[in-house]
Amino acid sequence: MRKFLVILGSTSTGKTDLALVLAKKFNGELVSCDSRQVYKGLDIGTGKMPGEKVTITKGEGFWEMDGIKVWIYDIADPKIQYTVYDYVKDANEVIEDILKRGKLPIVVGGTGFYLKALLDGLPSLAVPIDQELRKKLEKFSLRHLQQKLQEISPEKWKKMNDSDRQNPRRLIRAIEIILNQNNTLKFKKKAFNCLKIGLTTSRQILYQRIDEWVIGRIKQGMIDEARSLQKGELSYKRMHDLGLEYGVLADYLEGKIKSEEELIKILQGKIHGYARRQATWFKKEKNIFWFDITDKEFPDKLENEVAKWYYQATDDT
Repeated sequence: MRKFLVILGSTSTGKTDLALVLAKKFNGELVSCDSRQVYKGLDIGTGKMPGEKVTITKGEGFWEMDGIKVWIYDIADPKIQYTVYDYVKDANEVIEDILKRGKLPIVVGGTGFYLKALLDGLPSLAVPIDQELRKKLEKFSLRHLQQKLQEISPEKWKKMNDSDRQNPRRLIRAIEIILNQNNTLKFKKKAFNCLKIGLTTSRQILYQRIDEWVIGRIKQGMIDEARSLQKGELSYKRMHDLGLEYGVLADYLEGKIKSEEELIKILQGKIHGYARRQATWFKKEKNIFWFDITDKEFPDKLENEVAKWYYQATDDT
């Protein structure tokens, strides 16, 4: 069976740094699994750069870090929504290409929904975008969207978490899928030998790492990046749609957040919440080998686990 490795976990756990180390040892290339790293120009805010210093060159649809390719970077215009359907299609093509070249695909990221779609397939993926319906729904208030979804599918409403229920984009997509469900096609789950590695730590340490990450990204120029994107005709509304850092940065650029200190505090709080949601999502995933990043022996333990799987899988093919 063909194999690929998955490195998952909450933001700021060092997934990309680890993946680069493993790629060098096991002849691999990285495939980003992040819903916003796909966009051109969203570099600092989405954490495309790893924590460790590396030499970066940019190619068509990938970055190369110390000679290791990282795919699914810079493939979409930030003004145009990139969907999970697009991701599964693009990631599958990249993974197939990596395998054909005799290398190990290493999927790395924290967007659990994208990862689930890639690994398991989702029955709603092939429902096409209905632009006319979206134009009508985008005029609805959040409350109106919530009522609409409850009317047409109480079952779907019950299954949604609180975050999705407060997200107009997710509500619109849910309504779109239900109203077009006769057009639904299924992505078939492919046969892979997949090893899933999860990175975790205590909430206190995770928050500390996030807080340091935010300050580091501000120093690196995250505000200037957002200002440049806005001057490049990325609207404040679209920045809010992109979520998290860029939504908060839009408020700062519009003057709704009065100081850099307030900006930092709000960013840190928002990303704390995001990390909690990631952890909750990944708890539902099965067959993950979890490693605490504060364990001094974790790099050796993790590498041994990967080596055991990698070479056994090679022998079996």
